[in-house]
Amino acid sequence: MPEETLSAKPLVSVVVTSYNHAEYLDERMQSLFSQTYDNIEINVVDDCSSDKSAAVLAQYQNHPKVHITILQENGGYAKACNIGVSLSRGDYIMFAECDDFSEPDQITALMGQMLQNSNVGVVYSRSNMVDPNGIILGNDFDHREKLFRKFCSKDALIPKRLAQFFFLNSCIIPNMSAAIIRRKYFDLACGFDSRYKVCADWDFWCRMTEHCDFFYIIKNLNNFRNHPTTVRNTAGIQASTLEIFDILYNNFSRMKLTYMEKLKFKLSVAAVWGSQYKENPINWLRSFSSVWFHSFKYDNFIICYLFVWIAMRSFEIMTKRN
Repeated sequence: MPEETLSAKPLVSVVVTSYNHAEYLDERMQSLFSQTYDNIEINVVDDCSSDKSAAVLAQYQNHPKVHITILQENGGYAKACNIGVSLSRGDYIMFAECDDFSEPDQITALMGQMLQNSNVGVVYSRSNMVDPNGIILGNDFDHREKLFRKFCSKDALIPKRLAQFFFLNSCIIPNMSAAIIRRKYFDLACGFDSRYKVCADWDFWCRMTEHCDFFYIIKNLNNFRNHPTTVRNTAGIQASTLEIFDILYNNFSRMKLTYMEKLKFKLSVAAVWGSQYKENPINWLRSFSSVWFHSFKYDNFIICYLFVWIAMRSFEIMTKRN
């Protein structure tokens, strides 16, 4: 017997982190009001936006499910998330980023799986990738690593040990808006680390794998918007790469891996670095020397793994052409 039942309708606290995306806020809020799961509270934390976000949010200030907090100085995404959780009453947390939007059955579907197993601390789904106008471009599943796609070709329980390996290779939850988290595991993981400005979510997921299992739903329940002013797009290749190195090597140091697993990990780190070239070749080349120098902190030979990865990718491309 599960420890809870869906009929009990536990409270889900939705934390909306808002920063300078006034143009998307209405769609975000309306998609939450349209949820078929009705026992929710919505805690909006605006991180001192300089656009018209506060004015947009003001129209919701009297809504019975909504609580709005306007921060007086910008503290970053991680800090805003932690503040939102501190204001929440529910045992389940959903982070709804202000530039994304939900399908009407998102919370119902995620909670349906969450309530089946007390060892599951995170339930998340596939996401539609949408453009600034909300037009669907594809989905995030197609960009995941081959092993993950094979394991999660259908709804799947991901044991925490396997989740650790997946997160060593890529961020298998690329959008916070796709997940619901059991509050007690959020607290055990100590929330978000505000040192990270670009990849705080990846660091958080890595620490969550130490405490709980994950569950993956193949249905597209979330809409992940890609636009020029996302945090990752504005931070730059150097900043994001250095954070990724730090996060992955910290996670790597806590795991007992075989020689082959260590080798695969180092190739994966090199792949993360190398794959950013296609996003902005000029900036990648400009940042190359500083990223290489910084990599000595973790591994003196990461440049060798980068060249191996480049050779492997080149061979793969040539093979496909032939």
